[in-house]
Amino acid sequence: MDARRPPGNNKTHLFSSQGETNDCITNQNDTGAVYIKRLQEAIDAAVCQLVDDITYTDYDITDGEEFDFIVIGAGSAGCVVANRLSENPEWRVLLLEAGGNPDISTEIPGLYGSAINTELDWQFKTESQPTNCLGMVNRSCSWAAGKLVGGSSSIHGMLYVRGNPRDFDGWEIMGNQGWRYELLLPYFKKSEDFRSKSISYSPNFYKFHGIGGYLKIDSFKDDTRFFTNTFSDCFRELKIPSYVDINAEYQGEGFYTVQGTLVNGRRCSVATAFLNKFQSRANLKLSHHSFVRKVMINDENVAYGVELTKGMNSFTVKAKKEVIVSAGTVKSPQLLMLSGIGPKKHLEYLGIHVVKDSKVGFNLQDQVLMRGFVVSLDLAGPLDDPVDDIFQFLINSRGELTGFGTVSGDGFIKTTHASYPNIQLYFFTFRANSTDNLKTVLSQVGYIDEIQRSILRLNYNKFILFIVPTLIRPESRGRILLKSTNPEDKPLIFPGYFSREEDVRDVLEAIQFANLFIQTEPMKRLGAKLERINISSCNKFPFQTELYWRCIIGHMSTPSYHYVGSCQMGPERNRDAVVDPHLRVHGIKGLRVVDASIMPTITSGNTNAPVIAIAEKGSDLIKRLWTKRY
Repeated sequence: MDARRPPGNNKTHLFSSQGETNDCITNQNDTGAVYIKRLQEAIDAAVCQLVDDITYTDYDITDGEEFDFIVIGAGSAGCVVANRLSENPEWRVLLLEAGGNPDISTEIPGLYGSAINTELDWQFKTESQPTNCLGMVNRSCSWAAGKLVGGSSSIHGMLYVRGNPRDFDGWEIMGNQGWRYELLLPYFKKSEDFRSKSISYSPNFYKFHGIGGYLKIDSFKDDTRFFTNTFSDCFRELKIPSYVDINAEYQGEGFYTVQGTLVNGRRCSVATAFLNKFQSRANLKLSHHSFVRKVMINDENVAYGVELTKGMNSFTVKAKKEVIVSAGTVKSPQLLMLSGIGPKKHLEYLGIHVVKDSKVGFNLQDQVLMRGFVVSLDLAGPLDDPVDDIFQFLINSRGELTGFGTVSGDGFIKTTHASYPNIQLYFFTFRANSTDNLKTVLSQVGYIDEIQRSILRLNYNKFILFIVPTLIRPESRGRILLKSTNPEDKPLIFPGYFSREEDVRDVLEAIQFANLFIQTEPMKRLGAKLERINISSCNKFPFQTELYWRCIIGHMSTPSYHYVGSCQMGPERNRDAVVDPHLRVHGIKGLRVVDASIMPTITSGNTNAPVIAIAEKGSDLIKRLWTKRY
């Protein structure tokens, strides 16, 4: 869907293709007609504002053009880096994005996921492996990643979770000086503009949260208070406390009210936060549909520009200072390898000139959602009313579409061997006979027909709840390889899910917790009943046995789209490291990687918040270097 305004029109009118009010009431001046006209005008104004907010001006590149900095990828990291570097009016900054503008659906939280498997998604697929994605078409999981301005922050869930302080302290212990939580906290706060009243009343609010930053953080407005309160009671019965703030001083086991990147009930992507109001900067240029094919590196191992295609044309663009790769955990390693930076044997096999032998593409990590714990509840609910939902969203910034299909609270628990929480619990609810919505979700995930039919049958006349244990610090590692030397060929993705037995054991332990959860008194009052999913490969095992759950884990587990680690950060003595603690590519001058791929280990929770902080810190590192030189 393309929500651009027609040329020459001042409004996109919902009721008339001619941009005029409905002819039926044009000549009516009674009170009712006047109110209807005002309603039309209010809806038109809301739609036009929505379109304005997702429209980013495209810059026409000139072949051979020169900038101070070239940033590749207008995603969660690239938008931040481009904004911060262009704060210096003397530096020309070019931001290159392979996709185009967002559409209206991306801005509506309740339509979260609708961009998956569309032109706004890279539509990556994993390679078949024996331990994962067994219930997917072709035994291949979909790896969604944003191909549009705002990147994955424009299409994925909006949860704002920084991670546990121990995650970042661990990075510093691994030799990455300056990356412990105490030193990274100011960068989290720098971006933030916290608006949630339930959080702002806490006594330590200003110690842990930022006010006045570009990124709006708020609570979800959808009507899930009943479930949030119920599940909070369940956790308390299991002797696990509840909290209102996952990003405060305590991040141990508990049930937490979640926060999101939201503004007035709408998605606040990184593009909304860091680009929308800064397009007038003369020194900041954003080029859409600009597919970077290679980083140009001279004989002295200095990066000096990029080769790209835009439309039917090819361009070279030069960087006087640095090329910054912020293309994400899949595209960044692909681009480095195509440019000659990567594993020597792999590059030589493909006939690529090796500029730097490096462990690019290794250390791949993602959190895994186990979606096979499905519970039926004795609940009724009103039927969906899409017309009213969109009206409430546009005019009142409230209603079903201001949420995104999950309860506005997550659980965090730790398994036996973990020293701090390593399991995140999501709760997804579907009213009875939510056939269209549920089928859309199951299809987007990529399940085979057998699994889709089984779950849809469970939803027939039954309210169902998915309790989704998510392994947020897996031990398993994957790898990304080039398929060919053609930049347009998607890379080979081997996710490695459950290649380590301890990961399977952790999920089994999380399932035990979920069983205890549905046996609590609040869940019993709702008639909670665990349902068996009809999968032919798993039917031979008795229900609820370990063999049954091992089979379900292999078939029903899905990516969380939180990919990290493929361009690992570490000191030069670390042979696995691709970039140093200043995010400079080892052995190459004028080239950095600033995105989720630099994480040595994944953070404990949704990864968008830490990626933004990485970009804030990375921008400072770049600015300090080049400011000192003058």
